[in-house]
Amino acid sequence: MRPLEEYATTQYVLHKHHLLPGSKGESIIQVVNDIIALHATSVGTTYLSLFARMRNFKRRDLDEEFYKKRNLLRLRAMRGTLFITSTELAPIIYQAVRLNLLKASNRILAPNKVMPQHEFDELKKRLCDILKDGGKTLPEIKRTLPKSIIRTLELKEGKSIYRMSNLSIALNLLIRQGIIISEKDAGTLSITKANRYMLFKEVYPNLDLESIGVEDAKTMLVRRYIKTFGPVTEEDIAWWTSLSKTDLKKVITTIEKELLRVNIEGFEREYLMLQTDYAQFVKFKPPKMRSVQLLPYEDPCTKGYKIRDRLIDKKYEKNAYVEGGVQPTILLDGKIIGTWNRSMEEGKGPIKLYFFQHPESAIEREVIKKAKTLGKLMANQEVSIKIENRRLTA
Repeated sequence: MRPLEEYATTQYVLHKHHLLPGSKGESIIQVVNDIIALHATSVGTTYLSLFARMRNFKRRDLDEEFYKKRNLLRLRAMRGTLFITSTELAPIIYQAVRLNLLKASNRILAPNKVMPQHEFDELKKRLCDILKDGGKTLPEIKRTLPKSIIRTLELKEGKSIYRMSNLSIALNLLIRQGIIISEKDAGTLSITKANRYMLFKEVYPNLDLESIGVEDAKTMLVRRYIKTFGPVTEEDIAWWTSLSKTDLKKVITTIEKELLRVNIEGFEREYLMLQTDYAQFVKFKPPKMRSVQLLPYEDPCTKGYKIRDRLIDKKYEKNAYVEGGVQPTILLDGKIIGTWNRSMEEGKGPIKLYFFQHPESAIEREVIKKAKTLGKLMANQEVSIKIENRRLTA
């Protein structure tokens, strides 16, 4: 196995994610393609992830590509999470994870489960008629449907029981099936703002999500993940792609000749890289200046790994990774050294900074400087910056 120096490896991954000063992107589509997809569970995350990666980014730049040009789309994909990706990569992502998404549908629609198939079919027919010519919000849909057909169902996930309307469940299933899309109005940052549901084919008439075969899509997605996030472990790949062990083993075997097995100084695990990527890594020269990044909730860089010991000291991991999600983070040279509050996702200050350990004065000043520019992006005005102490999770 080839040995890799840890610092150079970390900086190279930042470079691939457009997170170093010399690697900032010019094109939104190129940046999105390079990192595969932007997490889109929270509206503000996508703006903040691009702001960290691009020169002179404005929120209207993303709105232009997403709402007007329709070069980007929002879809439910890996691990059932909402992402924004390009129309170029959407068929790869959709087909690679489609069967996993449909399994969730089958669990709900199976006999004697949450919703009978005939009930879903009736709601699907009505919704496809209602959403023609521009779509509607959930309140608008409810006003159109007879009250007699809407009922509350119990959805069990593990030990938890959720009460949801059959309408909400049907909409969610149709999104997973690529029949309906949902999105908020352009410019809004509020997570409580109603989504608009629209027919996929009306919004993206020339996009065929099934244009790539399922097996080819799985191979292409794994290859892209390794290129973007590598070096990675097989556990990382399985977790991020949500592929089964059998599927992943098949893909790894298919691309084995393209791969290089490496180790990283200070870590005992075996990692995978593409050989072509390793050739670029050898040519890469890590920056001499220290780098500081403020990344948002569920940013691809901090969310992209199951094994996170290269990103954060184990004793601080529970402070950044909470209940399956990763908080907005402060990175120094690719290592998480603190977190910040999420209210800025909705354009609400102040920005509160929480350092795991008190940083050097120069680093603290740089973090505050970046926080101020981030505040201007999301709030359109100066926001106050506060450094607060937090009791660390053991």
